[in-house]
Amino acid sequence: MANIKALMTDNSIDFKTGDDDTSYMFQIQPVYAIPYEDKGFNMILRGVFPIVGLAPEAQKPVVGEPLPQGDDDTWGLADSQLQMFFAPRSEAAWKWGLGPLFSFPTHTDDALEGAGWGAGAAGVLVGGFSENVSFSMVGGHTEGENDFSTSFVQPMLYYNVPRMEGVALSYNNTIAYNWNADSDNAWTVPLGATVSKTLALSGGHGLDLGLGYYYNVEKPEGAADWAIKWAVTWLLP
Repeated sequence: MANIKALMTDNSIDFKTGDDDTSYMFQIQPVYAIPYEDKGFNMILRGVFPIVGLAPEAQKPVVGEPLPQGDDDTWGLADSQLQMFFAPRSEAAWKWGLGPLFSFPTHTDDALEGAGWGAGAAGVLVGGFSENVSFSMVGGHTEGENDFSTSFVQPMLYYNVPRMEGVALSYNNTIAYNWNADSDNAWTVPLGATVSKTLALSGGHGLDLGLGYYYNVEKPEGAADWAIKWAVTWLLP
């Protein structure tokens, strides 16, 4: 986690949301690490800016109340997050970081309102089980001014395919729990897999492309039954 610099996107087409309609999610996630070598740690900044197109009666991101009935999709920017991780500098195989999480009321439509102004805590863990298997996880909890209280964990488990340079199979999705919902609508638990390919570009840059399928084994009312996810990540030197 020493020199992370990347512009990530996490996108999905969500099927059978609301009244069996299709919704869309596009998340822009810049990640930037600031080294403090004299103090023995790195500060890692991660932003999450969700642009969504939600069908009537579809579930708001990550977990909230479903949109009301209607005829048209609701498009716009939802509420955004800033995550800050303070990670000790270490040569150990496993590395970790902890820090605050902030929510901002950036929604462009009241129907896309989430936590609004809010804050919480977040953590990250990165390591490997073998030469071909690596693991990372981002988790956190945030509470906002709009009676919004949610916990989430985003496990990322990668298997680098031998003899296929840059190709990996992975699980990369977000499991969430809404503390304000009833028990039937509290959990979002997707299962599935992604295949990705990392390309080396000139000047130390890189490009990672991923495509996956996920099925929600637990979901709140209005959330997708299943989704096609794709990711494009620009890795900076």
